[in-house]
Amino acid sequence: MASISDLLKKSTIFNSLEEIDLQRIILLFEQRELHTGDILATAGNTAQYFFILERGTLLLAMEKGKSVVQATPGDFSAMELLSDRGRYKTTITALEDGVVFSISRLAFLELIQEDTPGAAVIMQAWQGYLDQTAPFAKNIEDIDVPAIF
Repeated sequence: MASISDLLKKSTIFNSLEEIDLQRIILLFEQRELHTGDILATAGNTAQYFFILERGTLLLAMEKGKSVVQATPGDFSAMELLSDRGRYKTTITALEDGVVFSISRLAFLELIQEDTPGAAVIMQAWQGYLDQTAPFAKNIEDIDVPAIF
């Protein structure tokens, strides 16, 4: 099993962070084992966590029949891919046994709202990841981050 530090260094969202920023965010993650069929998030429920995949396969089932399959270590289920105005808009199901690290939604949103280089790096990388993974999930409006996610 990889450490969260190794996983973040592989993730396209977090791999450009400076070591000081990595050390800070590492403390926010908790490891969770998954079994086939486990539900990590249910559409309509209060959004409490975002997830980074260590191993396994996740199905992110969205509205209107849209979905994303995450199977690459470092794939991140967060923000507009996962939630809207504090509620999950996506149901995440484990398609096979695996491991994710969860991070409190509120702690992550606080982190990315800071006026720091690390926050800017995460947001820029997130936009690139979303463009490649699920451009249909992007929010067009420029609105208050905590209110939307």
